[in-house]
Amino acid sequence: MFGNKRVTALIDTGNTVSLLRENTSRRIIGPTKLAKNKILLTGIGEAQVTTIGSSEKEFQMDKEDYSLTWHVVPTAKLQFGAVIGSGILEQASVNFMKNGVNFVKYENQALLMQISAENNEEVELTHIRDLKVKTELKKLIENYKPHKTETTNVTMRIILKDNEPICQSPRRLAFTEKEKVNKQIE
Repeated sequence: MFGNKRVTALIDTGNTVSLLRENTSRRIIGPTKLAKNKILLTGIGEAQVTTIGSSEKEFQMDKEDYSLTWHVVPTAKLQFGAVIGSGILEQASVNFMKNGVNFVKYENQALLMQISAENNEEVELTHIRDLKVKTELKKLIENYKPHKTETTNVTMRIILKDNEPICQSPRRLAFTEKEKVNKQIE
């Protein structure tokens, strides 16, 4: 829901932008509130469409409020009133079920990347008989911090027969060709 306007939307978390069809945007966003920044979208079969503009707009799903930047595309280019892109995943988790989709809005705390781990495992040193060596080794292990400090002044240069750059696009291989390549790599 955009205010009191109901809009049918497709959820496409593989899409990096959220889209509104032009005729849908006219119902919700005033033409003067549409930013004039245009972007070129490329899709399946390298089909391209240039957006008309964009606007940050609040909307409601499952009785929760969200806000996304909506890019407006010509009406003929979009089958649905809106496409909800991956930006929604920063605000809610999406659960796909047999009978529909459920959005669960994140609370004010960040739910991701709150994992911390600490290695409390004692190193087995019972095989060392000398107490002085055992104490020194234990101290070295506890205070160890890896530092990558090695650098070299070596440079590599590949000399070609000529200076003409060579470029070839990757191409798909047949199954039998892939097997031959994999055998060569092995």
